[in-house]
Amino acid sequence: MFRKSLGITVFLWVFFIFPLSASMVSFMVIETGLHPESHGGNYSTVWEDALMGVFFDEGFIVSNSPVMRMNRFPEDVLPQEIQGDFFDAYRGGAEFFILVLLEFVAQGGLIRPHGALVRVLRTGEHTGDLIYEQHIPAGTGTGIRDEFIRAQETGKILAAHIKDR
Repeated sequence: MFRKSLGITVFLWVFFIFPLSASMVSFMVIETGLHPESHGGNYSTVWEDALMGVFFDEGFIVSNSPVMRMNRFPEDVLPQEIQGDFFDAYRGGAEFFILVLLEFVAQGGLIRPHGALVRVLRTGEHTGDLIYEQHIPAGTGTGIRDEFIRAQETGKILAAHIKDR
């Protein structure tokens, strides 16, 4: 009887537990439109934390690169300035690289993001292939909490899109 139970346990372990694997996703937030000495609030951190939290809750392995600031909004899908971070994520095992570009503008004396552009890039043999892009209004809520909720909603859309791949 013990052998039969052990055999069933091993069978279940091999066929149901081992196939479980998680995709790794790396995140990077870029702030644009800010002067070097200005403070963009906590918007970058809010977007990064919300997206990473959603992906983690969905079963992904997550990592991130430090927030970067650029003078102007980059035209390239994968700007030259972040290619080192992109390849570090790839070498670290990330299958996807999510880039969030926050475009800041002064609004009534406050510095808030005007919009966010989210890009999902594939790493590996199709390095740098853009597989998804979405423009999202940002900084339009009454505070950081509204921004966090908007970023979480965006994260759920992105996670579902990546799971379909």
